[in-house]
Amino acid sequence: MTTGTDMRLRLCAAAAFAVLAAVTGGCSSMSPPPEDTASATPSAQGLPDDQARAQVVDAAKEIAQAANLRVTYATFEWEWCNDQGEPPYHGRVDVAYEVPAGTESAAMAKQVATVAARQPGWAPGPPPGLNPYGEVVHKGGVMAIASVGNYPQRGSLQIFGECRNMTDHRDDSALHDITGEVQNR
Repeated sequence: MTTGTDMRLRLCAAAAFAVLAAVTGGCSSMSPPPEDTASATPSAQGLPDDQARAQVVDAAKEIAQAANLRVTYATFEWEWCNDQGEPPYHGRVDVAYEVPAGTESAAMAKQVATVAARQPGWAPGPPPGLNPYGEVVHKGGVMAIASVGNYPQRGSLQIFGECRNMTDHRDDSALHDITGEVQNR
């Protein structure tokens, strides 16, 4: 049986906990992510739009050519690097490609990542501090993830640039078709 004093102590403790949670609880998820080692150098002050775009589009072209991908479509978009939708932003490219007949999509994704990792400057796995799902390679702070596509004979390649673009792209949520730039010709 609880006494009035016990009840008051419990209510006081609960109120103190609620205040503490309200004051500190949201801070960790709202703080910007720690800088990764690839962009923590003094030269990593920011990337203008054209360089941030080239970072991911050029990577998509390089991987598509090296892996001899039959690209069906490719898009570019800006993504924010925090949960407020404010700068910094990074470029993102999504590529869909055909998987050759008789090849499993998952096996093709592994092959794409293996071929990409053999290209100059690329390495297997994600940049330090990241742990995405899929077959991952990186070049500095640029990360490419190869995985199965939406259909059995399709594969997917996602490329994420460094979070160094300080232009406010909040109102630029459009997907830009870059299929012609990425396709092997």
